[in-house]
Amino acid sequence: MSSPRRRWAAAILAAALTTLTMSAAAVPAQAQERPDIVPLPANLEAIRAAEAETLYGDSDIRPLEDRQTSLVSMGDSEISGEGVGNYDPDTHREGNWCDRSYDQALFRTGIESDVQYNVSCSGGASPHLVEGSGEHQWDELNQGDNLAIKARNTHVKLVWIVVGANDEGGIEFGPTATECVTNRILFLGPCWPDHTEDWEARVEVTQDGVETAIDAVRQTMTDAGYLGTDYDLVVMSYPSPGGPDVEDNPDFPGWYSGGCLLYLADAAFARNKAVPLFEDGVRDAALAKGARYLNAQRLFDGHGVCEAQPWARGVYVEVGVLPSENAFRQSLHPNFLGHGAFAECITEFYEHPDWDTSTCVDPGSTNNAVLYEGLFEFQDLKHTATGLCVDAEGYDSRNGTDLVSWTCHGGRNQGFWYDDEARSLHVELSHDRCVDVEGGRMQAGTPLVLWDCHGGLNQEFVFGSGGIHPAGHSNLCIGFDGTAAGSSLVLTSCGTSASAIAPAARNYEDPVGYGYDDWIGSSVY
Repeated sequence: MSSPRRRWAAAILAAALTTLTMSAAAVPAQAQERPDIVPLPANLEAIRAAEAETLYGDSDIRPLEDRQTSLVSMGDSEISGEGVGNYDPDTHREGNWCDRSYDQALFRTGIESDVQYNVSCSGGASPHLVEGSGEHQWDELNQGDNLAIKARNTHVKLVWIVVGANDEGGIEFGPTATECVTNRILFLGPCWPDHTEDWEARVEVTQDGVETAIDAVRQTMTDAGYLGTDYDLVVMSYPSPGGPDVEDNPDFPGWYSGGCLLYLADAAFARNKAVPLFEDGVRDAALAKGARYLNAQRLFDGHGVCEAQPWARGVYVEVGVLPSENAFRQSLHPNFLGHGAFAECITEFYEHPDWDTSTCVDPGSTNNAVLYEGLFEFQDLKHTATGLCVDAEGYDSRNGTDLVSWTCHGGRNQGFWYDDEARSLHVELSHDRCVDVEGGRMQAGTPLVLWDCHGGLNQEFVFGSGGIHPAGHSNLCIGFDGTAAGSSLVLTSCGTSASAIAPAARNYEDPVGYGYDDWIGSSVY
């Protein structure tokens, strides 16, 4: 994870860049002098001219306002459409495994545009977004070179970047996931011990790569004659493809049939540490460079592999491609529904240009993505007299997990976010798990547990001066049934010492644990 000093510096820089951007935006784009268009190398100019002929009937570079409008997505398999199917056949063959799907999110947004260009490619890394770097994949153009062409022939309204998972020395998602799945299939034991110690250092490498990619994309657009106000640049983070709560699914498809072939401890490591720290790195890169940032880390919570209505594809083998390793490359990627969620998120974010950051989640098993302005701030629920915090016992988040009092330590099993509109309390472990009055029994002594978020009345809470009480029951508050650590969280009468629980800011220098090394799952997994 980035150091507090680095994150603070990034925040200051982001604020400065935002101020500069707002100052520039105050002057109409047409009143500012656009930079001269830098000529392309001969080989790229030939491609550009041919594409212009197709678009307009001649090869001229038109003024920006006279061009067709376009949207561009750049990055790796997370955004290329890998895992969706319905691929452009020229990108799903020997010699080119970019796996660009015609059902990818960019083609399904509600953003008005004349053409859409998905130039991302499975396996893409940050250097592939740098124009003129010479780094390219398969028989493809470098993604930065491709953007340079599109930016001269069309008015690019949106550049959508999802990159960093494959940077050399970074998190290297593909090899890591392959190792973990292989361990599970061959019963070699969990893979997390091989990755946990160096994960933060790998995230730092990834963050540097994403920053380089953002700078490069901006330079490409400037060289194509754009002002910063002429287009929208959005960086999106990655959701976790699954988690350790799969057995809660009443229609659980089975480990092999559903393709959820990870040890549950490894799934907990991915959800509780690997993906959140990766999100931190992508976020810090975006904020440091003043890019607009869309946080999708929690988007697939409740929709992971083998969960109800999964938005990600499980471990999958394309038999016709065997014995090539490319037969497995579609595994653990967003599926058709996942890209539909991406499309919902980016559409609404584009429609709010005044939002610098946003967070996209499914707030309560709605099977739809909902965008919130800003980044979620998780808080402790602390007993003001004893100083103990509400704690999801054992770092668990399965349905029925007990909520108890425990020493406050900043772990994700003690973080809670309150949705003002839905009035629901979501645990930081999974956005799909909410504080729930067990059985809906609104009476003193009823335990509170974690359960699938569903928007029911027994998951609605109101914050008041007397404490936190279930909606419609102002005489009842949440409280502990004892003063010692390990006491259960229950409904109790308001105004008593037991009910003195209130939200508190989290200011932990070094939060304790991530809850995967001692995670208790199935006896087999």
